[in-house]
Amino acid sequence: MASQPSSLAEAALATAALLREAAEISLAQADLMRRRAAAVRALAESERIEAGMTPSPVHAGPRHHHAVLLDQEAEVHEAEAEVLDREAKRMLSQAHTAELRAKALS
Repeated sequence: MASQPSSLAEAALATAALLREAAEISLAQADLMRRRAAAVRALAESERIEAGMTPSPVHAGPRHHHAVLLDQEAEVHEAEAEVLDREAKRMLSQAHTAELRAKALS
C-alpha cells in the first residue's frame, strides 16, 4: 500500500499522478481500439473479395453479410477509441487542476 501523504499538497500531487497514469492507459486502449478497427475492416474487405470469387450465391451471400457486420463492428471500435480519447483528455485536465491545487497549497 502507498504511504500516506503528509499534506494536502502531496495528496493533490498523488491524485494528479494517478490521473495521468489512468489517462495513459486510456490512450493506449484507444490506440488498440483503432488497431482493432483497422484489422476488422481488413477482414471485412477480405470477406468481400472471397464472396466475389465464390461462384455460388448461396455461399457468397453470407460472406457479404458478414462483411457488413464486420464494418459495423469496426465503427463501434472507432467510436470506443474516440470515447477513450475524450476520457484521457478529461483525466489530463483533472490532473492539471490537481497540480495547480498542489502548487497553491505549497
